[in-house]
This record gives sequence, C-alpha cells and structure tokens, in this order.
Amino acid sequence: MNELAAKKVLLAIPGGSLFTDPFVRAFERLHFECKVFDYRQGAVFTSPTVRRILNRFPFLKFIKKRRVAKTNRRLLKLVEEFKPTYFFTQKGENIYPETVRSIGKSGVITINFFNDMMNLWDVIKKIAPEYTYFSNQCHVVLHRLWGELGLRNCHYLAHSAEPLLEQALVKEKKYDISFIGTYNGEIYPNREKYLTAISDLGLHIWGSDGWANSPLRNHFHGRSHGDQRLEIYANSKIVVDVNWDVWPAEGLSNRPFEVTGCGALFMTDHVREDIKRAYAEGQEVVLFKDEKELREKVQYFLLQKEDRECIALAGYRRTVKDHTYDRRIEQIFDTLEHPENYLHK
Repeated sequence: MNELAAKKVLLAIPGGSLFTDPFVRAFERLHFECKVFDYRQGAVFTSPTVRRILNRFPFLKFIKKRRVAKTNRRLLKLVEEFKPTYFFTQKGENIYPETVRSIGKSGVITINFFNDMMNLWDVIKKIAPEYTYFSNQCHVVLHRLWGELGLRNCHYLAHSAEPLLEQALVKEKKYDISFIGTYNGEIYPNREKYLTAISDLGLHIWGSDGWANSPLRNHFHGRSHGDQRLEIYANSKIVVDVNWDVWPAEGLSNRPFEVTGCGALFMTDHVREDIKRAYAEGQEVVLFKDEKELREKVQYFLLQKEDRECIALAGYRRTVKDHTYDRRIEQIFDTLEHPENYLHK
C-alpha cells in the first residue's frame, strides 16, 4: 500500500453512520488525506417529525427532492475544490447516477460499499453500473448484478470491525447473554421466538422501542447509542444474533465482526452461508438451527467457561487477522489493480 501514500479520498457517508469514523481512521492509517461529506444533511433526513410529515403528506415530497438535488450540487462543488484521487461512499442512495458519472469523468476513481442487500435491489441496480468499483456483502446480490445486468465492476466485500487490543479484552463479563437489534415481527419473525427460548438464562436486550411492548419487555434496556453497542459486546459472555430471512440472502451484517472483535462468543442462526466463509463453525463462532438447539448451546457455554472463552478468542483472532477495516480497504485497491482475481462466480 506504500504506493498509495499521499493520495486523497473524499468519503460520502452519513454523518450519523456507525461506519464513518472507522473508515476515516483506516484510510488515515493507510496514509490517505480524507475529507468527509454527509449526504444525508438537513431536517428531511435528521428530524423524525419532518420525516413523519413527509410520509403522511406525499405531495410534500418535493421538499426532499430539492434537498437531495442541493446535496448533489454541493458534492460536485466539493469534488472540484478538493480534487480527490478516490471518491468513496457507503451506500450513497441519494447520490444521483449522473453525479457519479460526472465525478468519474473528472478522473476520480469512484467506489461504493453498498451495505444493504436484496431489500434495496431497485436502488442497487440503478446505481451499481455507474461506479468504477461497486461492492456488496451478499452473493445473491452479486449473482443478479452479473447475470441480469452483465456488470463486471461489482465485487464481494464483507463487513469488518475495529477489534479491541487483545490485552484490553474484558475478562469479567457483566452480561450472560446479550442481543442488540430491531423488534419487527414482519422482517424478523424469529427474533421473539428464539429469544424467548433463552429468556430465563440471563438475557439482556437493547434495540428498537418495539421490545418495550413485547413479551420480553422485562429484559429490554432501551436503545444502544453509538459505540455503546461495542461496550455491551465486550461485557457479554455470549451475544446472540437472529437474522432476517424474508428476502434471499447469504451476506452478513457487521454484527459478527464487531462481536468477535470485542471478544464475546458469537452465536447465530444458520441462515447466512457467509458465516461459514468468514469463520470456522464450532471453532470461532457457534451456529444454531432452532430454539431447542439455541437453548442447549447457550446452557452449555454458560457452564463451560473454558470452551466458551476458547472459541471467543479464536473468533477474535480471526477478525484481527482477516476482517478489519484496513484489510477491506486493502482488498478494494487490490481489486482495482487485479479485478480478474475477484470476479464473482
């Protein structure tokens, strides 16, 4: 990566995104001059009240359109002033395709890490062709980009983490079992069912307000804000994850990488094939197929501290080795130089 020293990157990432600071720090560690542009500025994005009004009165949607148009104009002006070597965006759903084309025509290499999957296919298929490098963490999405659209600029890129230093891993954990996530019976039909199966074993829940009105309300601690989730993971013996399976998906969220990077034992339902591509089952993470198996494995690992900590440490070390932000950025640039090595098949 030495040849990338002194290069400039403009990062278009929402100001409140959990990914902003880690990506900036990683680019800076790799000797980039960074500038961040928030493409979701303004009350139409940041104010819940304004969003509710716009959803209730569709004829007011022109307000959001004006804001998005202004954002694109500001972005083009910033590109002209900053003169980046690379333009990097996380998702970038409000950045017009013609804006990306214009940036590319100015000689800037355009990169998109689109970290949603088939739930946003209509957005993906519209913007993916415009980037020099478009990435997604799900092979289902990539198959469609290749097969339906015939694109060759689209590549696999998993999520990542900023692991704690090994000597900073928490030894005495506050929580037996933790879960952080949204309560939504339509998108996540299994969450309440699975978590109920282990609710008497020391379960703690953080997430959306829907949990407060659920049968698991007594285990709910409210929302986690910012990096609070990392403190929760670090202080948990076991972190359970229950994915959505209402759309086809193989890719992972950032959760397995962050949980293992904080030194907790990560336990997840086996509905995403990429978990086996990223970690060794039973050696670095633990999988379950139903409520019965989840309960049995939670009970076992709560009692067997040595086995639990051995798998958690192995998962942590795999994340440190293969799944950091630095590694992902290095992979992006290696792909740009040698795309034939990363073509999805």
